[in-house]
Amino acid sequence: MEEKSKILKIIIGALLFIIVIGASYWVYDTFIKNNSGGIVKNEIYTCPMHPQIIQDRPGLCPICGMDLVKKNELDTEDMQDHDLGDADLNAVKLSPSQQVLANVQTQKVKLMQFQGEKTFNGYVKINEKKLAKISTAVSGKIVNMFVNFEGQTVRKGQPVLEIYSPELVSTQKEYLLALDNFNQVKTSGNRVAIDQAQSLVNSARERLTLWEMTPKQIEELERTRELKTTSVQYSRYSGIITKKLLQVGHWAMMGENIFEVADLSTVWVIANVYESDMQYIKNGQTVDIYSSAYPDEPLRAKINFINPVFDPDSRTLEVRIDVSNPSLVLKPDMYVKVKINTYASQSLGVRKNAVIRTGEHDIVYIEKEKGVYVPKQVTVSYEQDEYYAISSGLEEGDVVVVSGGFLIDSESQIQKGFTSGHEKHTGNNDNDLKINPDQDIMKDMEKKKEEEHKH
Repeated sequence: MEEKSKILKIIIGALLFIIVIGASYWVYDTFIKNNSGGIVKNEIYTCPMHPQIIQDRPGLCPICGMDLVKKNELDTEDMQDHDLGDADLNAVKLSPSQQVLANVQTQKVKLMQFQGEKTFNGYVKINEKKLAKISTAVSGKIVNMFVNFEGQTVRKGQPVLEIYSPELVSTQKEYLLALDNFNQVKTSGNRVAIDQAQSLVNSARERLTLWEMTPKQIEELERTRELKTTSVQYSRYSGIITKKLLQVGHWAMMGENIFEVADLSTVWVIANVYESDMQYIKNGQTVDIYSSAYPDEPLRAKINFINPVFDPDSRTLEVRIDVSNPSLVLKPDMYVKVKINTYASQSLGVRKNAVIRTGEHDIVYIEKEKGVYVPKQVTVSYEQDEYYAISSGLEEGDVVVVSGGFLIDSESQIQKGFTSGHEKHTGNNDNDLKINPDQDIMKDMEKKKEEEHKH
C-alpha cells in the first residue's frame, strides 16, 4: 500500500512538472519571444501624409516629423494608391485622414464688392499758377525798400520799393514840354500841328505809364509841374514774399527781378506713386491729405494732374492735387500723407490664405472632387481686408482650398518627384533639382542613429 502511494506521488509530480514546462514555453513564445526588443511580427508603420515612408517600428516621419501610424489601423480608403492615372498629371489626391491632418478647408469663389485706399508720401509745393515776380519797370538805383524780408505778406497796390532813374526824370521833362506845346497849338486851328502835338503828349505819357507811374502820379506831375527824382513802385500782386533778390543801393536793369510773391491760398500737393500702384490712380479720384502738424484735420481734394513722365531717380510717378488752403495750414515743402480712394469694383474674391504667392506666379488649389485638388494659376488685382480680387484664372462657383494649401503643394512636389505641379520646365537645365536614385532616407536615418550610439 505504501509502495502504491509512493508511485502515485511520483506520477503526479511528473505531470505537474510537464504542465509547468509547457506553460512556461507558451508564455515565452507568446509574450517574450515575439515582443523582444519592442518588435512585433507583421506590423508596418507608415506616415499618413507620406505613404512612401514605411518602417517596422514606431517613430517619426523623416519628411514632415509626424508620428508614424500602424498600417492596419488606417481606413481601407487610406490605403488606396495615390496615382490618378492620366486624368490630370498635376492633380493631388489626399485620403480622408490626410485631409484631416492637413486641416484642409474649402470655400466657393463668389463675386464681391471691392473698394479700398492706398496711402502715399507727398509734399506741399507752391502753386505755380499763383507764383509771380516783382521786377523793376525802369533801370535805376534802388534807394528804399518797403518790404524787407522773406515771408512778409504784401497786398496788391502796396508800395514795395523806391527807385531813382535818370531816364524817368528826363521822360517827365519831355512830357511837360509836350504838354506845353500841345496847349499852344490847339488854339491855332492847324489840324496837322495839333495832331502832332497830341501824339508827342501821348507818347511821353505812355512811357511814364510803362515805367509804372500811376495815373494819380501823372496827374500830380501835371498839376504841380514838379519833377520826381525818385519813383515809388507798387505791387501788382497779393501774397507772401518767398524770395528777396536785391538790396537797397543796387543799380538795377529794367526788368530785373526784385521779389518773388506766392499766393498760398491754393497750393499743390505732390504725391509720389510707385510703379506697382500706378494702375490704381486716375484723374478725379478723391484724396485725403494728412500732415503731422494737424493729424486730426485732413484736407479733402481731387487729383487733377498725373505726370506723364516717370521720375528715373525716385522711381515714382508724381500725382498733383490742387488744395484750397485759406487758413495757410499747408506750408511749402511740408511733408504730408496722401490717402487715395483707389478702386471700387465688383470682382471674384478668395481669401488671402487660399493664394500661394511664389513671387513669379500666384497659385490656388481647386477641389475637382472630394479629396482631389488641381493647381490653377490666377491673377491678383488688389486686396481688401482678408480677401484678394482675382481678375483671371477662376470662375464663379469654383471650390478653392482656403486652409492647408501649402501642405497640398508640398504633397504635390513629393508625388511629382519634388517638382511642383504648377512649375513647367522646358529643355535641359543644369540648375533643375535632380533626385539621387541611390538616396535612401531610411538608410540615412539608421546610419545616423548608429553613429549617435557609438558616440
